[in-house]
Formats: sequence, structure tokens, C-alpha cells
Amino acid sequence: MTNASVDSKEQKDGTRIPTVKAMNLISLPTRDFAQSKRFFTEVLGGELQEDGPTVKIQFTNFAIALGAQDGGATAPHREHPHYAFTVPAEMFVPLKRRMEAFGVPTHEPWTRSGSTCALMYFRDPSGNQFEMYCPEGDNGVKLRIGHRAGGDYVIPFPTLVYRELKEPTGEPPKVDRLGYNHMTLPSKDLEQSKRFLTEVFGGEVAIDNPSHVTVVVGGSEIGNGKQPEGGWTAPDAEYPHYTLSVGPEDLVPLKKRLESYGVPTSDVFTRNGKDAAIYYRDPAGNLWELSCERGYTGSARRTPSAGGDYVPDVKSLCYDHWNDPGR
Repeated sequence: MTNASVDSKEQKDGTRIPTVKAMNLISLPTRDFAQSKRFFTEVLGGELQEDGPTVKIQFTNFAIALGAQDGGATAPHREHPHYAFTVPAEMFVPLKRRMEAFGVPTHEPWTRSGSTCALMYFRDPSGNQFEMYCPEGDNGVKLRIGHRAGGDYVIPFPTLVYRELKEPTGEPPKVDRLGYNHMTLPSKDLEQSKRFLTEVFGGEVAIDNPSHVTVVVGGSEIGNGKQPEGGWTAPDAEYPHYTLSVGPEDLVPLKKRLESYGVPTSDVFTRNGKDAAIYYRDPAGNLWELSCERGYTGSARRTPSAGGDYVPDVKSLCYDHWNDPGR
């Protein structure tokens, strides 16, 4: 995953598609700020950058923000949503052992038939699910073959759930700060999710199979997993949501572009008087944000953190139908 800005794209008629720069922030619910901060900083090595009503932890090429909310994490028996860190081969076993030293449940590393990558899921104390993704071959452990990938190994998702970290005995293995590799969100209809990311945002398809589609938007891999029974952001919930960074000149054009496809959007709002953002949802109901940190000169509603009273109505952003070019 290269989390870098991309060149502008054009539609078939030559019209420029407003550009998404990168996927740079994942905002997740927490039921205990102290436990969450300890997990992301002390266990995973992130850097605490903001510590207020919203907590922000920086990793190498993206950040995780935390907001107080009961519920909204990945359900105990679900695979999606999950968020993957790139883990070098030499760090795979030490990171697994480090998490276990803090009482974080893990499972047997696995892979897919014909693949060289090594994978392992884990959760934070609030139940948000993550993945260790090692693209290299030999990482020092024998890999099981997943049951949906040509083997017999069934990942024990419910056993990964816990509520509190433990105090490690001894000195856990040290690990370097990690970076974003990909995320996989639940999808009601994979073909529709693919069209949404390619048609609206000019994304490029990287993986396309019956159970999983990955589209690269702004240099970031956004996966969609077949899970029609649920798992997306609840209608009245703000977390989880996912932020695509954009330039100030592209925020309103992208807002209008979404609306031209029949996708509801929030008003442009600011959290600190310098930034500007909008909320919207993808066709599955996952909540997204377009945001520029500074430079926006248009009008923006002020949220309470910016001295105003605007609170985006995330429930009003739900929809059943959009102007899907594939239908």
C-alpha cells in the first residue's frame, strides 16, 4: 500500500474527476479510553497525538481516532470490518508474542492456497478487529490454510474478544511502529461496492473474486468482503467511519459528484475552524468522511468543538438506492 497522492483522473468525456489524496484516518468506537490508548501506544507502538474528547494515535502512514461509543465494533463472529497493518516477516512472531504478553488473544497464523502471505487477526479491548498482514514468505511459523482459501482451518473469531489488557511478566519483544496495508469492509453486493469506488472516485480494481473485491483509491487499498447480513456502521452511529483526505479545491466538487449519483451528504462542517469535511455512506451503509485539513475557503458549519452547534445527522445519510451506472 502506497499512501501517496495520485494524479487527477478523467471520465470518458474528458471531464476531470476530483481527486482523493489518500485514506489517512480510521475512526473507531471505544468503550474505555484508558484501555484503548494503552493498546495502541504501549502494545502496538503508536504515538499519541491528541488526547481530548477524541483521541488520535499516529502510525507510520495513517492514524486511528477513537470516540466514545457503546457498540459499533466488529461483531464477535464476524470477519468484517477489519483493518490490516503491514508486518515485516522478521516482526511477525515478535509482535504476536508481544500481544500475548499483554493478554491479547491470538490464533494460528494462516494463509491462502497458492499465496506467500501470512495473516493473523486480533482485536483491541473494545472489540475492533485488526489483521497482521505479512506479504513476504517465510516468517518463522507454519501457516494453516484457511477453509475458504483451499484448506481446513476455521478462524476462531469469537475467541479473540476480551475487555482488558494484562500487565506483562518480563520484557515483551520490541516492535517497530506499524503502517496501514488495507482494510476490508462488509459489502451487501460486491459488484455494487466495486462500481461505487470506481465510478464515483475513479478507483482501480486490484483484486476481484467472488468473495472479495479490493479497489485502490488515492493509493490506498479498500477491500470489500461479501457479508450481506450486517456489520456496517449503524444508522445512528458515528463510529466506525473512514476518512479520505482531499484538497480544499476538491471537497465541494466531490460532494456534488456524490449527490449527482443520488448519495446523500452532510453539510460541509469544521471541527476546529481550519479543517472542512463532509460525511456520506457507501451503498452498504459504511460511514465515510471526505476531509481537508486546511485551505478551504467556502462556508462550513461549526460543530460544538469549533464553537458551533452543528451535529451531522448520520441517520439521514442512509439510502436504499443510488444512481448506480450498473443497474
